[in-house]
Amino acid sequence: MRKIILSFIFFIFFLLTLIIGYLSLIGYETNKLNSLLENKIISNLPNTKINLNKIKIKINIKNLNFFISTLEPDIQYREYNIKLKRIDGYINLKSFLIGKPKIDKINILSNNIEINDIKNIAKYLKPSNFKKFFLNNVDGGETTLNLDLYLKNNKIESYEVNGVVKNFFAKLQNLDFKKASFVYLFKKNKGELNNIRGTINGFQINSGKIEFNNLKSLNIKGNLKKTFDLNQNNIDQFSKLKMLKNISELEITGKTQSSFIFDFDKTLKLIDYKIESLGNINKTEIKIKKPIKYQFLKKNIDYISLNKTEFKINYEKEKKKLINISGSYKINNNSFQKYEVKHIYESKLQKLYIKGDFDNEINLPILNFNSKNKILSINTELEIKPNFFLFKKFILKEGKSKIDFNNLYIKDKKLIKLDNLTVKTFNDDKFNNDFNLSFGRVIKLKGSKYDASNLTKLFDKKSQSDFFSNINREILINVKEISTNLTDFISNFNLIGYIEKGKFNKIVSKGEFTDGKYLDISLKIDKSSKKKILEIYSDIPKPLLSNYKFFDGLKGGQLLLSSSYDSQKSDTNLIIENFKIVDAPDLVKLLSLADFGGMSDVLKGEGLSFDKLEMNMEKNNQILNLKELYAIGPSISILMDGYVESNTGLVSLRGTMVPAKTLNKFLSKLPIVGDILIPKEIGEGLFGISFKMKGKPGEIKTTVNPVKTLTPRFIQKALKKTK
Repeated sequence: MRKIILSFIFFIFFLLTLIIGYLSLIGYETNKLNSLLENKIISNLPNTKINLNKIKIKINIKNLNFFISTLEPDIQYREYNIKLKRIDGYINLKSFLIGKPKIDKINILSNNIEINDIKNIAKYLKPSNFKKFFLNNVDGGETTLNLDLYLKNNKIESYEVNGVVKNFFAKLQNLDFKKASFVYLFKKNKGELNNIRGTINGFQINSGKIEFNNLKSLNIKGNLKKTFDLNQNNIDQFSKLKMLKNISELEITGKTQSSFIFDFDKTLKLIDYKIESLGNINKTEIKIKKPIKYQFLKKNIDYISLNKTEFKINYEKEKKKLINISGSYKINNNSFQKYEVKHIYESKLQKLYIKGDFDNEINLPILNFNSKNKILSINTELEIKPNFFLFKKFILKEGKSKIDFNNLYIKDKKLIKLDNLTVKTFNDDKFNNDFNLSFGRVIKLKGSKYDASNLTKLFDKKSQSDFFSNINREILINVKEISTNLTDFISNFNLIGYIEKGKFNKIVSKGEFTDGKYLDISLKIDKSSKKKILEIYSDIPKPLLSNYKFFDGLKGGQLLLSSSYDSQKSDTNLIIENFKIVDAPDLVKLLSLADFGGMSDVLKGEGLSFDKLEMNMEKNNQILNLKELYAIGPSISILMDGYVESNTGLVSLRGTMVPAKTLNKFLSKLPIVGDILIPKEIGEGLFGISFKMKGKPGEIKTTVNPVKTLTPRFIQKALKKTK
């Protein structure tokens, strides 16, 4: 009996094991549960029609529930058909045993689905941030769907969906995703994307992960590893950037690794963000459409190349934004030089720290400093606000040369202040500048040497700039030696003055040449006319006139200049006495041969001698009017007038030249009217020549005609000199 009972129990156990094994591995097909599953789905998904095929029943031993499954069900949501691969349902075992089956979970597995088909269904779902983003920002792609619906009391309590997305297109703020693929997992209020690949704004994503949380507001965070190969063909998304509008060709290659956090409000407005990125740029080639010009650069910038550049970016909405870049660069066809740039953006303030070497030739005429075939070292710290620049420090070095200034403050393109400027430079290995400028209540310039070789050229240039118009201060200058482009130099130069609105309105100055000769400069304002009165006396005129070709070859003499001027007009009188012109123009040389003394001077190389030159001129914004130039000497005398147009450069001069011998004979016979008109000596009927010069610089044409009678003005000048 015992054996029979044991055999029966063993048989029952074997039968149950066989049934459970069969139901768990193979399952049992039936259509008796179709209506149950269909009703559960329809009750939770209104507007849904479903027609199930036969259902296979399996047992899930681990979870102690029934597992029912149906293949390729026919489902229609509103007017859209949904292509599914399988639907699985899990029925609580206890509820099944008591005859009230409850479905705890429904699993839906899809075939490949177009994302735009999902968007057609998603528009009927309840409003949410995810729905808004999905409908407005996702443009296309395809996916597989593995959806788990968790039910409680036959109602969906939560869900979980995962799958693979391919050929994905979407836009988020300024980020443009194209041809992306990833594995996704979404739950009720959160989700994540893994194994992300594709392109974003021209950058190739090699791998990445993005997580989002939608519990209260939308939070997105993640990290991406990218490579990029940008050129003119795929840079269109940056077309609004002003810095790219002047680029004709562009190529950038490199790689980067980024992490980010974005916080959005309920309307998907970006309220906070944090971006960290680091990487390197292997190669950058930039060609400029319109060459970039800078005042002190000898050559324009046509081409820029970066090589082996590393960068780090840290951007946060409410904190400092930081960009660090370092590597090597070259401009045009020069060699590569090292550089390092640190850019900090905080509220409306930008800070720039720049270090690097620079081999483009720069020219600083005011210091007679040139860096041709030299490499400069630059170190600067700059702060920028709207209409505001502050150079906290600037250091330029080249060999033993150094230019250093601190706290140069510029506002609305005007200089506000400068704490200190130190200059020590060499020109052709010769020491040419050593001075310090302090910018306090009184501007003080003090030093042992200043190179003023180009100073007269700079003064002669037109400038409409009001860069110094905010400067109103007393100025003191003390320089032991001022060199010029000649052998003469000025020693012990001292100046006391006052600058108002960026211009001198008072100067008292004195300097010394060698052999007891000196330079004296004064400037004051006439109280009645309010015009400025400038007076200059120099025992050596050449350094002050070296910029004017008219005085090329000037040697010796004394200069006295008096000028009255305002912003509209100037009247100037220039007198030079007891001087010579060496290498005089050909026209003057030819005339000098009419007099033996003049020919002798030219043959000796001593030049043409003059007792006195007096010039009166008037200048305004349109024209320089040479009212009269008269020069008389033992060899030749000249009387000339004319004008020079400021805008076109047109020169128009006319005058008379008379050899001194002819002029002296003419003056000696002045009481005899007949001899004035027709001299008795043979060959003396020609007093001299008249000339005219007209044209633009480099195109001036000269005409020469003999004259037999002199103008009354010439005679008056000659008589005055004789007396």
